[in-house]
Amino acid sequence: MYLGNPLLPINITAIGAASSIKKELESKNWHEYELRPLKLNLVPYFLFNYHYYLENGGDSKKTIKSTVHGLLAVDGHKIEVREDLVELLKSNWKKSSPEIPRGEFYEKWNNVDKREQDEVLQLKTAQFFGVPKPNVVISSPKKMLVPLYKTTAIVDEKEYSLIINAIDGSIQGIKEIPEREKSYMEITKETINDLKKPSSWIRYSKEALFEGSGAIAKKISNTNAEKSSTEKKASKSIDLSFLDSKLILILIMILGLLLIFMGLFRIKPI
Repeated sequence: MYLGNPLLPINITAIGAASSIKKELESKNWHEYELRPLKLNLVPYFLFNYHYYLENGGDSKKTIKSTVHGLLAVDGHKIEVREDLVELLKSNWKKSSPEIPRGEFYEKWNNVDKREQDEVLQLKTAQFFGVPKPNVVISSPKKMLVPLYKTTAIVDEKEYSLIINAIDGSIQGIKEIPEREKSYMEITKETINDLKKPSSWIRYSKEALFEGSGAIAKKISNTNAEKSSTEKKASKSIDLSFLDSKLILILIMILGLLLIFMGLFRIKPI
């Protein structure tokens, strides 16, 4: 069977799209989340040439000052301009096929009537560039279907809508998901595993040196401002905020490992 309009190539499978989402979530330190089943949507799009001109002079002596030409894309379902998809649609237009894709899919309704197609595209172009509608000319419109996977990721009890382009695998909405802050246990485990590599010792030493020098400089600059406040609170409580520093955590682990090595090899401290 065939579709009413050519479908751009589906280069990413649903399994591949789900895998990409999982990698993105894990890179943000999320390991507990729910990903709802992906649904393939075929969304109508228009790719067309636009031409518009700007004028000089008054009402009686108007002359054309300049002309602008280019390509533009409009989502036929939402009726919105998608300039960011122009190159992708253009480069994949010749690879399109009218054949129905395998598996379940949903073809989104086209909200641009064929009889009013050019007028609607003209209107959206004029709005997008901020020029009078009569100054815009539309030519060679091509209608196509763009394959998009839609799903919802539930992260930290919040729902995030995601759209994965089946042509190039780009994920819309992933940036809205925040990065999860790692716990001390996770940081400790990763650091200990990393410290097993000799090359990591040099890197951590450099980080400790730079972070330490920066912390010292900052501490000195704030000493006068905080001195009176610190003296008042010293008798009431002990400030343990220094333990939040990654530098302190690394130094403690390095010291602990050194003590373990000294115990294993019976090295006596000088």
